[in-house]
Amino acid sequence: MISSLKIYMVSTIASLIITNQMMVTPPVDSLSYFWSSLTVEQQDECPVEIKADVADMTVAEYKFISAVVEAESDRKTNAESMENRTMIAVVILNRVESKSFPNTITRVLKQKGQFAVVSSGAYRRVGRTKRSDRAVIEAVRRKRTNEAPNVLYFRAGHFFKNHKRYKKIGDNYFSF
Repeated sequence: MISSLKIYMVSTIASLIITNQMMVTPPVDSLSYFWSSLTVEQQDECPVEIKADVADMTVAEYKFISAVVEAESDRKTNAESMENRTMIAVVILNRVESKSFPNTITRVLKQKGQFAVVSSGAYRRVGRTKRSDRAVIEAVRRKRTNEAPNVLYFRAGHFFKNHKRYKKIGDNYFSF
């Protein structure tokens, strides 16, 4: 059975080719090529099911991580703020892979004492945005291409005393 993602990919690619917005026909099974061939506006308008497929997550995981990323960010719209969101997502994805943390997105986000926006429910009030959706997919892309630093921690205000510093981005301080 053909997935809704492949049907969406084929119809979107066909419309891009017809309107001369795309010069080469990509392989239909190339999800990364498909996603990168879309404009930001087209990516933003993709259904959450497609975004979750691109990120290789369930829809529930995708919605959860995106809402937490938005709630943990400074919620500004500049480039630094976008990088801040992306790095928050990188931290979460790195934790899933680390032996020091739970091994699923949901368990990492619900781990006691780790994400105040989860324990307080603030992520539900803030919700996901197009910016946080983009940040999650960018974090996944960086992880797949080994471009993401192995940061495991972040906090607002200052660096952790006992962690190796990575950098300050926006209001957050990231460390290893």
